[in-house]
Amino acid sequence: MILNGFELDPNYYECPANISERPPSVRRPYWGIWFFASGVVMLLLYIPCFFAIVFSPLLKTPAYKTMLVLAIYDISSIFIHSISTGILGFYGVPFCDYPRLIACLGGVALGSWMGCCIASMTLAVIRICDLSMQMNIKKYFDGARIYIFLGAFFVYGVGAGLLTKPVIFTPTYMSWFFDPMVGKNPEFYVNLPHTYNNILMAICTLAFYGFLSYLGFKAGDGNTSNNSNTRKVVILLQSFFFCIFHTIASVLYAYMQFIAAPPYLILVSQIAWQTSSGSVCIVYLTLNKTIRKSVMKMVCPKAYLYGRRVSMMISMNSNSA
Repeated sequence: MILNGFELDPNYYECPANISERPPSVRRPYWGIWFFASGVVMLLLYIPCFFAIVFSPLLKTPAYKTMLVLAIYDISSIFIHSISTGILGFYGVPFCDYPRLIACLGGVALGSWMGCCIASMTLAVIRICDLSMQMNIKKYFDGARIYIFLGAFFVYGVGAGLLTKPVIFTPTYMSWFFDPMVGKNPEFYVNLPHTYNNILMAICTLAFYGFLSYLGFKAGDGNTSNNSNTRKVVILLQSFFFCIFHTIASVLYAYMQFIAAPPYLILVSQIAWQTSSGSVCIVYLTLNKTIRKSVMKMVCPKAYLYGRRVSMMISMNSNSA
């Protein structure tokens, strides 16, 4: 499109001259409000986490560098799968009304999703290396080598958004499909890189985060202290929330490319995609103590300082006792 005067390829995306043959305009006000409102909430929660990562002294570590890239892709995803979906669905905007805008949004959506996938999988590998110091691959993430991976994340996500077929919003189903439904052969719009990405994502997410949970529990074997039990629960919950929604969204969107899905399953896949990004900030705020404290310090500095004073007083009293 960029090399064609910002015009979509008419062989694939030209809308029929007969208006009755175009994708219908179906307003979905309730679902539109839901996606828009939930997207705003996700942004309000994620943006402080993003700045907490940016200004964290742990940003020098490979894990936090990867979390920063993941946050960028997640936030851009939220603007599409929640904010844009809510607005387009509320007003029932079909592809033929704004084809270039919707195609551009679809390109951003696809690139952001595939960038999230590769960053999430790499973060799992880095976390595994942190728990299993004997793994030889840890050295590949140390020092300046991590920037090679970060550059690859950028190329992978941007390349997918620019060089492969975009997803197109369909208000009838409140979801995004590769087929713009303009009467062409659906096989024209199969996006194989997306399919391979989703299959690999589903397999690797289950394998990596399952192994991460195993290492976390193994590290705590023989230690029945409260700290050890809490650590196990935190690792298990983080692995579950990072894993489950990415896996569901990956499998369902790959499935829908080739097999007609019922409307309820299409909506489930859209919500799973939405939650795969939104759940990350929830995990940070509830299970990552460092990010949670940084966000509290930014958002409620007085409450944060008061809480620190109370904790110090309790600690001093317990020590004197």
